[in-house]
Amino acid sequence: MKKMRKHRFKAIFMVMTLIGIMVLAAGCGLAEVPGEPTEPMPGEKEYSVTLYFAHTGYVETGDETLPKLVEVRDVPLSAQEGRQYFQLVDSALREIPEGISPAATLIDDNIQVHDVVVDDGTAIVDLSSQGLNNGSLAEAYVISQIVESLRASFPEIQQVQFLVDGSVVESLMGHFGAEEPFTEGIFNLQGE
Repeated sequence: MKKMRKHRFKAIFMVMTLIGIMVLAAGCGLAEVPGEPTEPMPGEKEYSVTLYFAHTGYVETGDETLPKLVEVRDVPLSAQEGRQYFQLVDSALREIPEGISPAATLIDDNIQVHDVVVDDGTAIVDLSSQGLNNGSLAEAYVISQIVESLRASFPEIQQVQFLVDGSVVESLMGHFGAEEPFTEGIFNLQGE
């Protein structure tokens, strides 16, 4: 009798486990299918943003006749309202849209974003101090990609203030002053 109960318990346990696995597997079928447009998740809104990336030709050669930035317009971005700024910096700027060349991003895995909020026309971009150790060209691109992309994508943003670990700092990587908000990226400030 005890053996029958033990076997029945094992059978019920196995059936429940299989049902759980089937439910999980069915849920996986809801994943994004490459090449098909995705609908925003409930509570998310679709935004059309403009992103700026490094021009690889300029980065590789320093040829001043080349543009320093590559502009990509009408990039779809899904985010909860109020989080679109963070999503742009922490996700969209990390990946070059397919077919865009010659472009690269300096917003890589070394650049960690704590948060991005907007207050009275100022986007406040709080970065982690980890990974903020590079040359002046990398610093110019990190600042320019973020500032130009946020300003071009969201008309409510007039300027961008950078913080590092929650505090205003002299410079992000030691080459450009960051105590005051940026109204333009480094390259535009230098006359491009």
